[in-house]
Amino acid sequence: KGLLKAAIRDPNPVVFLENEILYGQSFEVPKLDDLVLPIGRARVHRQGSDVTLVSWGIGMTYCVAAAEELTKDGVEAEIVDLRTLAPLDMDCVLESARKTGRALVVHEDTLVGGFGGELAARIGEEAFASLDAPVLRVGSAETPVPFAGALEADYLGAKRVEEALRRLVEF
Repeated sequence: KGLLKAAIRDPNPVVFLENEILYGQSFEVPKLDDLVLPIGRARVHRQGSDVTLVSWGIGMTYCVAAAEELTKDGVEAEIVDLRTLAPLDMDCVLESARKTGRALVVHEDTLVGGFGGELAARIGEEAFASLDAPVLRVGSAETPVPFAGALEADYLGAKRVEEALRRLVEF
């Protein structure tokens, strides 16, 4: 709500994309009538000390679920919600990656050619000295998007986030 209002009010052209999978899901929408979030500022959705998850859009739901599962094993994951890709709040991402020493980028696109690859490269380049493990990525399968619901669930990276997160923590 706050980002959409900011996009509408911005005097510059803004492209606002949202995933239709999010429609119909239950989310708490702030009641504040004039809530406007700043474009270009990420937020730390969840504080943690062991590993950083970086995502946006539908990927955030995957990250939250995986982080909650790993909490049962004593792993505290920090989740950074980019909210906007351009401008990109790289300072927030790097601060978190340097703090935890590990980073997992989760995005809906395929690994090849997806924005997550650029993000992972920048984390690797700019926070290399602080990392204890390689930056990992989770994305959708390298296939055309299937139309069948069961196949689409396998296509998306949701089921692979927890596995990648465990690999990263054990590195």
